[in-house]
Amino acid sequence: LFLFFLCCDSQAVIEPTTSGYTCSLNQTTSPCQTYVYYRAVAPDFLDLASVGDLFSVSRLMISNPSNISSPSSPLVPFQSLFVPIQCSCNRINSSMSISYAGLNYTIKAGNTFYLVSTNQFQNLTSFQSVEVVNPSLVPT
Repeated sequence: LFLFFLCCDSQAVIEPTTSGYTCSLNQTTSPCQTYVYYRAVAPDFLDLASVGDLFSVSRLMISNPSNISSPSSPLVPFQSLFVPIQCSCNRINSSMSISYAGLNYTIKAGNTFYLVSTNQFQNLTSFQSVEVVNPSLVPT
């Protein structure tokens, strides 16, 4: 499963669709560095290692902007975290390009695009966006 998060150029006023923010591949602002707001949740995401693995970043990359003194510190439920991501404009098909941060996630048995986007990724993306980027994948 290739998962992504909707991102956009902060200087442009662009309304997203459920599929994402459209973009032009020749935009000079691509790629961009930004942060997502994520909350530590039980049972799977109460340490920086598991959150870092989910977003493919190091514990230190989360602990510093989140004002956590030690990357090995345990987290409390619903603790606020700032996770760095990199967005870019990506061609989806011959007529559509959208801006997103691409992440790899291995979908587990019983998961759906909806469950992954709302539970593991806390609505940072929509299930429709995940379907657009993964047109041939059928979760089981």
